[in-house]
Amino acid sequence: MIQKSAFVFFILVAFQCNAQTMETVNKVKNAYQTCLNSGSGMKNCSIEYYNQSDSLLNVAYKNLKLKLSSKEQSRLKKEQLDWVKKRDLYFEKVYSDTKKEGHFIEGSSDFDMVVFDEKANYVFTRVKELIKRI
Repeated sequence: MIQKSAFVFFILVAFQCNAQTMETVNKVKNAYQTCLNSGSGMKNCSIEYYNQSDSLLNVAYKNLKLKLSSKEQSRLKKEQLDWVKKRDLYFEKVYSDTKKEGHFIEGSSDFDMVVFDEKANYVFTRVKELIKRI
């Protein structure tokens, strides 16, 4: 757990220092794939991947906000709140669709892994959008 926390801290520091590059996002994605390729603890890999996507979203949002006028910040805040509503609906749909597909037993490690993977990918799409605007 300490190792993962240190990794997240490193990523966040690197993310701030590297002027919000897509390289940082790619590093997180590569680390996730390496974790999955290990073949063990894959549910934990996807949970950590989601947590990292959420952390990077917060960093990207804050860094973009710093570069905007107060009027633009207000628009960004409204935009982000609208996105959060869409995200929540999407997350509900992902859960429901994964349950309907019937390939995985609800609550199983495989089920959770798929759901967290989809959630993270959705959040990373927003992270990339914000990075492009910084």
